[in-house]
Amino acid sequence: MRKSRAGIILGVLALMLVTTGCSSLVGGKWAVKVNGDSILVKDYDARVADAQKTYEKQGMKFDTDQGKQALTQIKSQLLDRMIEGKIIAQEVKNQKLNPEDAKVLAQEDVIKKNIGDATKFQDTLNQQGMTEPELKNFLALYSKITADVKAPSDSDVKAFFDKNIANYSQPESVTARHILLKTEDEAKAIIAQLDAATKSNAAILPLFEQLAKDKSIEPGAKESGGDLGTFTKGKMVPEFETAAFAQKVGTYSPTPVKTQFGYHVIFVEAHAAPAAADYTKVKAQVAQDALNQAKDAKFQAYFDDLRKKTKIEYAKGYQPAS
Repeated sequence: MRKSRAGIILGVLALMLVTTGCSSLVGGKWAVKVNGDSILVKDYDARVADAQKTYEKQGMKFDTDQGKQALTQIKSQLLDRMIEGKIIAQEVKNQKLNPEDAKVLAQEDVIKKNIGDATKFQDTLNQQGMTEPELKNFLALYSKITADVKAPSDSDVKAFFDKNIANYSQPESVTARHILLKTEDEAKAIIAQLDAATKSNAAILPLFEQLAKDKSIEPGAKESGGDLGTFTKGKMVPEFETAAFAQKVGTYSPTPVKTQFGYHVIFVEAHAAPAAADYTKVKAQVAQDALNQAKDAKFQAYFDDLRKKTKIEYAKGYQPAS
């Protein structure tokens, strides 16, 4: 199982997702005023509800102590992003930018494709407390502010590569599925079924997938068949990681693997060895990454200055934690 986290930041969305928010309607109780423009309580509550539904769909439980703590953090992050979204919307209007410009729409299409399908795209926006118009606002302003950032020189690209070489190397990874059970006896019963199938020379992977759909208590297992995809070290809880990386490809756990989530039976589909980065092969990507970092730095500095000049008023009960 993957380590708990308050949320996800995906690829090119990294900066965007911490510097955008939402617009509100006129009237009603307000939570925050940004240069006199209100973020309504009902709009904020709706954003929290949408984000909470998305997290719950991914398996997070908000009725636990850990879940309640995570929800408090999520609420704080969402309100802050709504404030920042207001600031960006105001700046887009002040600079008379067009969020529906063809270049903006093209950038949005790239983001959609990188995330996956329309559902995943909307889930990502919900999880981060955003709407599609807010994304367009960000892209329009980001493009304007970073337009004069020049491409890095060859020496700068090489220096960037040397500093970030780990990002371009292929780490050791495992591709696996698992079946999560509440008790050790239930896990042992699954292993017994797999043992019996092995003795009769039956195909194990299809059986494992079906057992995951039928027996696993992991949310989403009925659709995924226990598929965890490919992961590197540090992405799973220690007990699970140790077992998965020690298993041979094409085998399942000989004994149940206990973690804080329950008892797992793991099936390893692939195991890739680490590989060092080849600069000549990744140079183009490194150059793009170096340029993106320079643009991010310029925009962040610009936005930080813009926020310092913004008048922000909080209603009682919505002030940020000190």
